[in-house]
Amino acid sequence: MNTLKIADKAPERIEGSSIGNILVQAGRLTTQDLNRIVALQGKENILFGEAAVALGILTDEDVRWALASQYSYPCTGGDGERYSRELLALHEPFGSSVESFRSIRSALLLSGAGKLVTSIGVMSPGEGEGKSFIAANLALVFAQLGSRTLLVDLNFRAPRAHSMFQLKNNCGASSLIIKRALLEDAVQRTSLNTLDILPSGPKPPNPLELLSWNDTKELFGTLREQYEVIIVDTPAFGKTADALVLSGLCDGALLVALKGTTKNAAFGQMKKQLEGAGARVLGAVVNEVAAERR
Repeated sequence: MNTLKIADKAPERIEGSSIGNILVQAGRLTTQDLNRIVALQGKENILFGEAAVALGILTDEDVRWALASQYSYPCTGGDGERYSRELLALHEPFGSSVESFRSIRSALLLSGAGKLVTSIGVMSPGEGEGKSFIAANLALVFAQLGSRTLLVDLNFRAPRAHSMFQLKNNCGASSLIIKRALLEDAVQRTSLNTLDILPSGPKPPNPLELLSWNDTKELFGTLREQYEVIIVDTPAFGKTADALVLSGLCDGALLVALKGTTKNAAFGQMKKQLEGAGARVLGAVVNEVAAERR
């Protein structure tokens, strides 16, 4: 089982020669200000972004947006505050934490993600270990790669996907399972044209039974026909049998442990139960990102 870490460190800065043109074309920078920035950049031998911020012409947000555009990595623009700060792949596309998510994505691709493995359940022994944080950012980096991606929140007991993406949760997965909605009504679009979200929907009184219905299995079949990658957020493994049931519906499981919190015994028991149930464990992630950033 491969294990990767997501660390919380300061991002490195990347610079490219066309940032000024990107900002001018977007209407965020005038040609006159562009010339002022270039002049200071040459005089002080500093990066374009540093010169722009030093002159008070651009903000760090503007520079970050231009960098993301330059490298074809969508990130938040002026309306970025509407999204949760947990979505690091949007807010900090060049940070070291996001680079870790790309490493996880690469490892999953080698395991067949997007081909043999379409649906991936993200699981952890307990609550508050960063499972939803991992699932959301993993969905983002797959979408940024160009894969048609769906983030599904099947944690009916404590759903979080809708709040991270600032979406309504009055219709979702539970609505589809009980045949009270159409797929096009339940799935919600995002600003990334390759990423959709299926929130949990209204909280059912019988989550475990609902997940065990054949209707849920049929829903997975329908979603596999429309998406290349499906990331599934699940309830805490040690609290209910929900996640174990979901492991039988997903093509593989990605296990999450929070550094300094997750107990070895609980993690080992989760892995043992999953493998005993015939689930394919794709790997493990050690979450080291500070709680205040999740």
